[in-house]
Amino acid sequence: MTSLYKKYAYILSLVSLSVITASCSTASEMKHEISHQSQTQKASSNPAKLKNDDGFLITSLPYNSNAHLNCILSAQRMNCGSINLIDSSRLIKIYNFINPSYGDSVIFPETRAGVLLIASPSTSEAETPEINLTTVNKFGLVKSITLDASQNIVINQKYEVLYKEYGKDLKLKLNDQGEFVQ
Repeated sequence: MTSLYKKYAYILSLVSLSVITASCSTASEMKHEISHQSQTQKASSNPAKLKNDDGFLITSLPYNSNAHLNCILSAQRMNCGSINLIDSSRLIKIYNFINPSYGDSVIFPETRAGVLLIASPSTSEAETPEINLTTVNKFGLVKSITLDASQNIVINQKYEVLYKEYGKDLKLKLNDQGEFVQ
């Protein structure tokens, strides 16, 4: 009887072990499936961030200078929605025309004419915020303008710059040569 009991206990333990192993395997597969679904959901709700030809993350238009400056001041600098900050020391390695005293900049998608536009914050001698807009056309010609950022500056999808100067609403348009014209 003892031998029959041992045999029964042995078979029962094998069955139990088999059930436990199967449930662990199923749990692992379910965990993997849940993880995969979570990643798929994140990817669809957060589209891949685009980079330019030089490997820098692109900030989509429209652009808002207040959002840019607030992102720089934020504790969560790498999580600022559509603003993709790029440290000026990294930019200088590729774009040697960038002033090293500029703050964290943003790069926009190239225009249809191949013009690159970079927005970089700085501070004037009077300690007011400024945004430096630097363009590089398809021939490599660099142009730059500086605007007072104490009032919000907006750049829309047509590469029109909307800003205020002395209380007046003004607009500049980026042309195919990389120049801002009225």
